[in-house]
Amino acid sequence: MSYYPGARKAHLTSKDYLEFLDGKLGFPRGNLYNLCVAAVKSKVEAKEEVMVTYRGVITRQKRLATHKFVQVRKAVFLIEFRMTKAGKQYDRVVQVHLEM
Repeated sequence: MSYYPGARKAHLTSKDYLEFLDGKLGFPRGNLYNLCVAAVKSKVEAKEEVMVTYRGVITRQKRLATHKFVQVRKAVFLIEFRMTKAGKQYDRVVQVHLEM
């Protein structure tokens, strides 16, 4: 499942990807992001046929243009949902990292 629109060549952020999934699943924009924020407190958040699970925080190093490195904390979420493609239903799991 590609989330790059034909006209856009730049890399999309995690929040953009969540908005793309919102459109695919028929949710209003920002719905999955709000579920991810709510899942941080309760570990698991579900709405209709979507389940968001908070997996914890990871720390990565990001290189700046000045050749220095900064620590970046990212929250990891698993998003489970069901898709229908060509008349068949598929269970999908997507892992998303959001910067904190």
